Amino acid sequence: MSAADVRAWAKNNKSVPSSPSTIVRTLTAPSSYEAQPPHNMRFSEFPNSKAIMMLTCMDPRSNPYEFWKLPFGPGIIRNAGGRATGDALRSMRVLSTIMANGQNTLGAVAVVHHTDCGLYHGPNFSDEFIKGRLAERVPELAREVEKMELGSFADVEASVLEDMAIIKNDPYLPKDLDVLGYVHDTATGKTREVFRSE
Repeated sequence: MSAADVRAWAKNNKSVPSSPSTIVRTLTAPSSYEAQPPHNMRFSEFPNSKAIMMLTCMDPRSNPYEFWKLPFGPGIIRNAGGRATGDALRSMRVLSTIMANGQNTLGAVAVVHHTDCGLYHGPNFSDEFIKGRLAERVPELAREVEKMELGSFADVEASVLEDMAIIKNDPYLPKDLDVLGYVHDTATGKTREVFRSE
């Protein structure tokens, strides 16, 4: 069902979805809806073990819960390209101080980028291209746009290694933090590890 289908349905039924979230829920709802029971674990009851966090792309094809069949547990940060941006680092820093009521910390971060990513540095997806489009949209903010780091890349393995280094060198994260890197192939479904030189 497309957004146009939802709008047509609303028009024919003389009702208009009240908000964007209603449209999104309608677009993504299965034909027969079953409520999933919530996890009954309180934050204070999380296991007293080192936390695992994953940093990956917001692309729906790059979902570690699906391609690795993960159980409930690892925290996942998703953004454009799965890049180690300021806000991704903020989330890691927060988690590293509050797990198990501050008694434990962040033990590992897995950086997972994928093939066929929208931020792959092709002719239409370079930082320069994106900045140009943003500057057209808000010319009065062109100077701010020029300073933006948007994270496009020419080599997926190199982008994983770059983000691994950013995380490993962050002074606010635990010194013994394990930082792992992977490339998920969206065509085959396979994932390969990327190793950084020590």
